[in-house]
Amino acid sequence: MSAIPKRKTLRMGTIGTNSLIVGAVLLALILIVPMAYTLTTSLKPRAEIFEFPIRWIPKHVNLNNFLIPFAEKNFGMYFLNSCLVAVVVTICSMIMSSMAGYSLAKFDFRGRKVLFLAVLLTMMLPVEITIVPLALVTKSLGLMNTRGGLILPVIVSPLGIFWMRQFLITLPEDYANAGRIDGLGEFGIFFNIVLPMSTPALSALAIFSFMTNWNSLIWPLIVATKDAIRTIPVGLIAFVGEYDTVWNELFAMSVVAVLPTLFVFLILRARLIQGMAMVGLKG
Repeated sequence: MSAIPKRKTLRMGTIGTNSLIVGAVLLALILIVPMAYTLTTSLKPRAEIFEFPIRWIPKHVNLNNFLIPFAEKNFGMYFLNSCLVAVVVTICSMIMSSMAGYSLAKFDFRGRKVLFLAVLLTMMLPVEITIVPLALVTKSLGLMNTRGGLILPVIVSPLGIFWMRQFLITLPEDYANAGRIDGLGEFGIFFNIVLPMSTPALSALAIFSFMTNWNSLIWPLIVATKDAIRTIPVGLIAFVGEYDTVWNELFAMSVVAVLPTLFVFLILRARLIQGMAMVGLKG
């Protein structure tokens, strides 16, 4: 009598496992196939792009797809602008988010809950709602068509504050108390004790912030109307013309645009997993 349920449980478990494996494989194919198509198409001459059936391996490899945009279409400047914006915003976001998150997590001051509620409410607002006010303030400060206009309005991230607050609230207070006994001030405790212990959460935040700002399109599209200030996402739009689109160069630059985020992810992926596992959801 007891052996029958065991066999059914084993069979159901096997079916469930196989279903998960099949689902994971299908999901992986859905994600990988477009990426593989983009990579192979970036190496094709223009005449081979729209061949049917699809030619996955280029008949003639054309490396000029990668060289011409940098040599003739100012894509090198777009790349440097994106690097500058993504790196500076990521560093500033890590510093400000960790300091704000630490104050919300460890200091008991009047209005703390109201401030945290304001952060949560800000996270719920669609980006499109804040675009017009930000653009008006940026214009009034004379920051339109400047790299400062690309950076300053986005250096504070509500998600980053929430992320760091949720991580720091899980740290035992004993570490800070030990620092106070040793004579450290609050800034000393923060920089010498709290930040080193927050490396997993900061690494995850760095990945989120870098990828978000590297791939940002709406804000740079509004602020950067001059060609010298454009970033990669805005620069990619330039390949799409009204009557003609240079598809081979567009695919090639799309591959180039993915490489920095892929590089950052590969370096910090272990920290990302650790940080996501350690961030709690305490109130």
